Amino acid sequence: MDRKIKFVLVALFPLFHAAASFSQTAIQQNQTQPAPRARVIVFVHGLHGSRESWRASNGAYWPDMVRTDPRFAYSDVEVAEYPTPASNGRMSSVQLADILWTRLKQDHVWEHREVVFIAHSLGGILVEEMLLRHPADAARVRFIVSYGTPHEGSPIARIASIYDRDPLLNDLSDASNNAFLTQLENNWRGHDSVNGIHRFCAYESQDTTPENGFGRYLKTHARVVSYFSATYGCDVTTPPQEIRADHLHMVRPLDRTSSAYDFFYRVYRDNPILEERLVTRENVIAGLEAGCDRSNANPDLQVPIALDRAMQEKAVAATASLINTVDLRDVNPNPPVVTRIDSDGVAHVNYSFSGPGKKLFVCLGTAHASLKVQFSIDQQVPIREPQN
Repeated sequence: MDRKIKFVLVALFPLFHAAASFSQTAIQQNQTQPAPRARVIVFVHGLHGSRESWRASNGAYWPDMVRTDPRFAYSDVEVAEYPTPASNGRMSSVQLADILWTRLKQDHVWEHREVVFIAHSLGGILVEEMLLRHPADAARVRFIVSYGTPHEGSPIARIASIYDRDPLLNDLSDASNNAFLTQLENNWRGHDSVNGIHRFCAYESQDTTPENGFGRYLKTHARVVSYFSATYGCDVTTPPQEIRADHLHMVRPLDRTSSAYDFFYRVYRDNPILEERLVTRENVIAGLEAGCDRSNANPDLQVPIALDRAMQEKAVAATASLINTVDLRDVNPNPPVVTRIDSDGVAHVNYSFSGPGKKLFVCLGTAHASLKVQFSIDQQVPIREPQN
């Protein structure tokens, strides 16, 4: 071997070795990376909060309690965080909603089939703003459970805005001219991409002391978010949950029997993970006839199929064919065509066939046929997780 070539190969060997080692490591990492579970539970803290906002005085950490609870076995847990300094912040709710979405994307949250949120205070506002701005991801969201979210604003935020120039305080104010919160709720109710998302609410029933959170702007105890503000716009089928704690401690359950924890579990249990399945079902219209030298045709025959609303069934496709045919004039008649399917499971079919012709001026009988419409139906089947 030429000495120069040999020298180059020797010099490059460490690089080849390093590249091979890197590739092997990358493969091992990909192999050990767990696949996302069907659902992810995302914790979103409130104003001036952090990842530690969910930790109780006894050290119990709500996200960790969920991670180790077998009743949430099919869900991953994500603890979101966004910048919200204790004073003089500079970002608006819209800016923070974009930051929140970006971080959730980086953490692969939107790769799950279903996403649900536990949101505290401002966190609930940011989640709604974020979903309005990203309708494709909003389609994955089943429900939001908000704790002390000021849907109609907070008087404490209005007072605090006098002393602190953080734009978030204006966004959360209960002032009658708060255009941000009014527009947010109007947008939510007016957009099909989000207004089907369930919103469940919990409210604080104790005042916050002057030493805690917003309370530092006050001289007396005060309710940070009122019952009406915390529950405005939420689902009426599930009563709001009272949390016997102040605004900060309402999201710091001491154990799994605490009302905040139990409320989320009950909402989770009543809205189970849905597995998508495709099934087929058919409807046959019998007794179609065509006499001698006549035809039987209908450009819009409406053929229904029963759908189970409990499984959120939806007819996504359909095909039609003539079966049990007798004495049709054409051996291979034009096949029926499904022109459209209504949302209630009615297929519109265009079909035609001809009866037998005359031979020596004599009719040879009547044609008979049945029309079969086969539907492809999308089902959402609830998956029940362990209850203990």
